[in-house]
Amino acid sequence: MNLDRPARHTSAQRSDAFDPTIRLDLAHNPYGPCPAAIEAVEACLESSLESLATTFRRRLSEVYRMPVGSIHLFECVDCAIGALAGRHLGPIIAFPPAATANLVAESCRRSDIVSITRGACGDAVVGAEFAADIPANGLAIIDSPSNPLGSIVSPADMMRLSRACTCVVIDERFAEFSEFSLLPLARELDNVIVMRSFAPWAGLPESCCSWAVAPPKLAEGFERAMTAMQPEAIVGAMATLENQASVSETLKLVREERSRLYRFLRRLSFLQPLPSWGPFITGRVTVVSRQNLVDGLAKRGIRIHAPEEPGLEEYVRIGIGSRTAMDRLRSALLELGPELIT
Repeated sequence: MNLDRPARHTSAQRSDAFDPTIRLDLAHNPYGPCPAAIEAVEACLESSLESLATTFRRRLSEVYRMPVGSIHLFECVDCAIGALAGRHLGPIIAFPPAATANLVAESCRRSDIVSITRGACGDAVVGAEFAADIPANGLAIIDSPSNPLGSIVSPADMMRLSRACTCVVIDERFAEFSEFSLLPLARELDNVIVMRSFAPWAGLPESCCSWAVAPPKLAEGFERAMTAMQPEAIVGAMATLENQASVSETLKLVREERSRLYRFLRRLSFLQPLPSWGPFITGRVTVVSRQNLVDGLAKRGIRIHAPEEPGLEEYVRIGIGSRTAMDRLRSALLELGPELIT
């Protein structure tokens, strides 16, 4: 895929502790998992997967105020989306540019794909004029916040999609960074699935413990996917929920640094940042060459992401790191600016 997914950085953070390179090409919580989650995984004993899953569903129900019967566990959001899309017999509606749209294109080569482009900073994803053209037997798959633009799906957009399609799948793996979720509406609509993951915000591995809120008629396949999960994944996720206050503090730091970076980038003549709800800021490179900007930062030990999707040839995505990392980025950009423009 062109847009990277959060990597297995839990163990990598330890081995790369002295790596001088600042990885701002990723999209995750830079502070990693909470100590309680690490300890829980390391101390995990052989346990019944079914018993752990039951306890975990109940805890998710309490934290997110969702019915236990609507909560389904699985290993990986990407795998679940691929499976749902692969079983759908009708057209797939995707919303590029986004990592989820890339996944749909790769997983559904035999299906008709209807693409609705999500413009930068657009308030509406699906206006009335688009909804009227969506096939009634379609499966809509969309991410909120989106990667790399960082835009969210509004309740009005979701209602339009729900009325227009057979089923709507919303990938909310970055939702904790936005403090906005469509989970409450998923309780009211019988053709909507909302997927969540512990990978980006909790610092746990991508192939870890993901979950979804789905009505019974759309939940086929989730139980089969749960069999691939490991007890350690559930234990780590439960420990994260029990220590959610400490993780929330790191998410607060990420949001604060995201706001600081946005305000800083607006003062530069060669970068136009977009408002973002994700753990990153995406901006349009102007006046100078995007590759020169990426290379110039790389020479200073800072890696950022250059999306390859059509329409994003002039954009870069900058992940949010620690305060020290972001200070180094700001210094590097100020130093690099005159070199790029001359």
